[in-house]
Amino acid sequence: MAACSSYLRLYRSTSYGGAVLQLATLYTVINLSLYGFDNDTSSYRVGSCNAYFYDGANAGTPLYPGATGANSSAATMLTGWDNRVSSVYIG
Repeated sequence: MAACSSYLRLYRSTSYGGAVLQLATLYTVINLSLYGFDNDTSSYRVGSCNAYFYDGANAGTPLYPGATGANSSAATMLTGWDNRVSSVYIG
């Protein structure tokens, strides 16, 4: 499997706190339930590859409307999206 050169980091708390899940696998939908992180993301840092966050498993819509391009970050999720992300795609 191909991997991004730096991790997508999902944090359980706002301001990059709490438990962190680091992901780098490219071109594959990653269901966060496999890592015990379903509906747990409250902040994030995107590595050097674009990322896409989805409300449902298996890239189920809707797509998170915030900035998730390479090297973006957010200390809090957009309104209504705290603890809502169920799957991600890096690529």
